[in-house]
Amino acid sequence: ALAVSRGAPSSWMSRDVSPSSSSSGSGSEDPSTSETVSVDASAPDHETPHEIGTENQQPVSLVVFDFDQTILRIHSWGERIAPGDVASRDLETDVADLDFFKRFVLKLVNRNIKVAIASFGQYEVIQKYMDRIFRDDDGDGQIFSRHNITTPSQHGTDDGRCVVGGKVPMLDYLVEKMLGGIRGESNQGRWRRCTARVAFADDDERNILGARKAGYGNSALVDPKKGFTETVWHEGLGKALGMGEFMSCETGDQGE
Repeated sequence: ALAVSRGAPSSWMSRDVSPSSSSSGSGSEDPSTSETVSVDASAPDHETPHEIGTENQQPVSLVVFDFDQTILRIHSWGERIAPGDVASRDLETDVADLDFFKRFVLKLVNRNIKVAIASFGQYEVIQKYMDRIFRDDDGDGQIFSRHNITTPSQHGTDDGRCVVGGKVPMLDYLVEKMLGGIRGESNQGRWRRCTARVAFADDDERNILGARKAGYGNSALVDPKKGFTETVWHEGLGKALGMGEFMSCETGDQGE
């Protein structure tokens, strides 16, 4: 989700998007900030959420979620939710599909597939939600921590603001940290193999198009009115992420 100014929660971040400043309904804008995001002019601008899919067949090694209006059905930053508020929030109301999200993440962990969150929101709020969701499932360590939750404060600006370059610098950061990818001309082949193994779900089309242009082919748009739910997964999101069979059988292996 795009960051929302706490000073003007009803307004969304302003972004001059090329080739067209209008999108297909995902994400909104805030005139308080000026940032230009370049989108590949060859990329289609009329795709439905699950038509932005993947053309590569490499197995997924890292799944990255946006937070607001993806994991959550609400926009925590826009609603001014503070870290201290999370303990009293109704998770069934706030999380798009609490049961499915938990089952999905725990299955990733069981399969040794890495999981992360890349959000323009506030780290402390995200962490509090994850601590509550997985309170009884962390075992010997946290499933989500600062290690795999990246927010703008790690990328040269304040939490709650967009990162220059959108989600791509955040995805690159996670690939380097969690998959051992190394950017640079001499490592392009290895880097492309790493980015091809990342699945990325976000509710803003510009983030998805930017990610795909940067080589994250398994990037798929989530309807911000629905979020990450079991119904949405089986309607095509799973296939778009390159993981179509992953949740088809709770005891089966990916791809079976």
